Amino acid sequence: MSLSTRKKRKKELREEYIEQDGLIFQLPEETLLYLFKYLSTEELILIAGVCKLFRRIANDDQLWKIIDLTKKSYSNRVLVKFFRRFARPCTTILKISGAPNVKKAKNSLIKLPPYTEQLSYFIRTSYPNLRYFHISKYDFRDDSTACKNITYLPTNLQGLYLTKCEMLMTSIQGTSDFLKIPKIPLKGSTSKFSLQQLEILSFEQSSCLGLVSVRYLPDLCPNLIELNLNGCFRITRTRTFTDTLLSFHKTLRRLYLKETQVDDDTIHCICRKLKFLIILDIRLCKYVTRNVIENLLTLKQLEQLFADDIIKIEYEERKLNEKL
Repeated sequence: MSLSTRKKRKKELREEYIEQDGLIFQLPEETLLYLFKYLSTEELILIAGVCKLFRRIANDDQLWKIIDLTKKSYSNRVLVKFFRRFARPCTTILKISGAPNVKKAKNSLIKLPPYTEQLSYFIRTSYPNLRYFHISKYDFRDDSTACKNITYLPTNLQGLYLTKCEMLMTSIQGTSDFLKIPKIPLKGSTSKFSLQQLEILSFEQSSCLGLVSVRYLPDLCPNLIELNLNGCFRITRTRTFTDTLLSFHKTLRRLYLKETQVDDDTIHCICRKLKFLIILDIRLCKYVTRNVIENLLTLKQLEQLFADDIIKIEYEERKLNEKL
């Protein structure tokens, strides 16, 4: 070690010693750990660079059970570097949000970044015990490197949230559907893929989701407790969709259908078969009228109803009268 390097190192140690003479360093490590729980993932990384004590506490497994990277939008390259550097077997919840392309597409819409095979690979390998995965503002379609099938995602998830995403769906030309598991495993996909443990599935504001894709859900994840289709305006009032929902009559507890095109008949079938529902969201469904109130009252387990005022107020009044 050269003389200049030794002097530099001594200076660093002296500065660290002076910094650690503050009152905060007199607190027990348990107290510091409790305080660090209020920091975001980015703030944890920054505070770990203050001193060795903070670095040791900031790397505690309790602080890395949840990794939330949605407060800022990061490029795929930055995310891959993060996943390689901060691999944590203890992480059970991961949230990522794509960084939109600054250049707009020809139709003046902001182009979403692709969810790539490389990104998916490092998520699977860096967080082997992942249980809840939140993916926001990603495109699974257009880019040549994008994952075009659900089998690329981590296995054994309990909750999968695809928010404002664009997914490959079955087309007239017979293009493969994102939710349809191929008979032959795709190159680069997760081996022994299974969503049998999946309890929560959300496609909130993923406008590309249509009826053809929904029909794969009973085989893909038969044990759903919560299904969120809020903002999926291509979901229409058909027998196919109703049958898909009714296939979850033994498990489904929470159903969100805000801004879909379901109608009174759909709600009637739901109320007749899905007797275990505790939460139902039918706000801004233009084909749902106050005629469904009688059916809604048959859901004795229902704890929360989200509906337009004309339905919500009358439902609450009639429910109260029944108790009296």
